Amino acid sequence: MANYVKLFEQWLMEGGWATTKTQSTLIKPKIIADGVKKLQIIGKEFADQCKGLELPALDFSKPIGSGTWYEEDIVSQPDKVYGDIDFMVSYPTLDLGGKDERANEIATVKLYNNEMLSFLKSKSYAFIDYDETAAVSEPSSLKLIMQVETPEGEGWIQVDMVVTHSGYKEWAIFRMTPIRNVKGFVLGNLYSAFGEVLELSIQPRGVRAKFAGTAMASYSKRAGVEDKLITANISTFMHDIAKFFWEQSGTDKPYAESASLSSWKGIDPADPKFEDLCDGIVAVAQTLEQLGEFGTVIKYNSAKALLDAVKARYIEKMETAASSSKFDKITTPAAQMAADRVKTLVADYTLKIKQLLNENYSFNDVHGDDSLLAGTRHAVLRSSD
Repeated sequence: MANYVKLFEQWLMEGGWATTKTQSTLIKPKIIADGVKKLQIIGKEFADQCKGLELPALDFSKPIGSGTWYEEDIVSQPDKVYGDIDFMVSYPTLDLGGKDERANEIATVKLYNNEMLSFLKSKSYAFIDYDETAAVSEPSSLKLIMQVETPEGEGWIQVDMVVTHSGYKEWAIFRMTPIRNVKGFVLGNLYSAFGEVLELSIQPRGVRAKFAGTAMASYSKRAGVEDKLITANISTFMHDIAKFFWEQSGTDKPYAESASLSSWKGIDPADPKFEDLCDGIVAVAQTLEQLGEFGTVIKYNSAKALLDAVKARYIEKMETAASSSKFDKITTPAAQMAADRVKTLVADYTLKIKQLLNENYSFNDVHGDDSLLAGTRHAVLRSSD
């Protein structure tokens, strides 16, 4: 099933290089605005096509990723350069006879994407290169190769149609919103690393777990398991994760959060911060240790061991990003600059995660005083800015 999902890491790292045709165009805010205008044309006319087929229309939502702020950037950063346009499209979930909701979601996406490709071929839009679009798209993931107006005349860009469904559209937009002016894989890899260490999935479909019967199973397991949603609440998800593991342990101990989790301010969906996500991860780890959950459902024996595992997994993911095979397609100076920026971000945030989740940091020293933890962390941040 994973092959049919446009995973967060795929979305982050595609970067407009599925075809060399787009590499010479520097995508700036006004170019995104032109692309959005053309997407709205496609969305409206495709809705008419769907009506004729007696299908619900797709919801062409908005640019996501770094393009989230393109309208503000037109004013404040008119020369800002993006990798591509990532555009959120919310699909209905049709009952197509699948064994479960996920199977119906996958089948629905394939149905609509096939219809969209047929529609684009029949419309022959002057601003869409249909042959290139068809060549780089997959049943689960459409990539439109689109002509846009540039200061030099005309150029070509890649528009990634990012799939979500109405039940978790708000979460998906939240999960895919990066730190402003920082590539999305930086924050996305931390969500993923935290989830994987806990044997969960923290991806655009919400925070999810798998079960074999009543027992929690590794999320990587495919056969004989049921995939369940834990939460898709952008305000409470860290609290929900901690409570989920307390419930799984079957303990008689009353649920009580650490002071750090109780006071965690959350993540601003309009302005996410790396430090705020780290705060939440540390707070969950402290809560699980306070509840005595380590060594039961969770294989780690302490909050420190859990955080060390998150840090190691994050660094592994970042190193993978720095050595992405997409860099083999580089043919222009602009593409090389983008690659160099990725590698700089990898180095910077690898250092930052080591400081924020410091393996030499002792939780016992501050277990009863979360304010000391916060003070230490902010001192580290000030020294690394």
